[in-house]
Amino acid sequence: MTGEGLRRLRGFAARAGVEPAFRDALGKSRTITRGPKPGQALREIGLSPALRLPQPTTDGVIALLVDTDLRSRRIGVQLYPEAGNRLVEFLSCAGALPDPVLPYLYVPKSDPAEIIALIGEIAAGRVDAVAFTSAAQVARLFDLAETAGEAVRLSGALAKTAVAAVGPVVAAELERRGIAAAIIPRDTFFMKPLVSAIGEHFSG
Repeated sequence: MTGEGLRRLRGFAARAGVEPAFRDALGKSRTITRGPKPGQALREIGLSPALRLPQPTTDGVIALLVDTDLRSRRIGVQLYPEAGNRLVEFLSCAGALPDPVLPYLYVPKSDPAEIIALIGEIAAGRVDAVAFTSAAQVARLFDLAETAGEAVRLSGALAKTAVAAVGPVVAAELERRGIAAAIIPRDTFFMKPLVSAIGEHFSG
């Protein structure tokens, strides 16, 4: 599901002294990648995904597997904190044996005062664009704003600012909070296309 997650799983395997066995096991399994970054992480260890999703979302994973006989298949699912349980529930209902793991968790490290100051800068119109690269960033920003009593000001500020989302998952999280992303890469959803999309937005 994420390239960073695969790299962290490799790190766990290396610290446990089983990285070669981990790589061999991946090579013998059918791997499915959601987007370009996990595919790149596989290629870093000499492997290629067996299946690539045309739609790099959880719905894309489900659509790819919906007509597959999954009964009694054990399926490792790499989840990230905000992913929810829809994919695991789908696999269970299809008769599979899902084995989810969260290879990383986001730990909020930003100084809340700095984030409140950023909200002030956005509200004052001194920020041309705000780019979000993960749904966790969106959740962290809005949760902190809510705690500080700044949620209304944040929503109003973002409504008047060019908001960029790295992909549809992040855009959906923003939409859930009433914010429409004005900038989303068209085809591939990672950092370089996001930066290009922001450039195109302001040059057009």
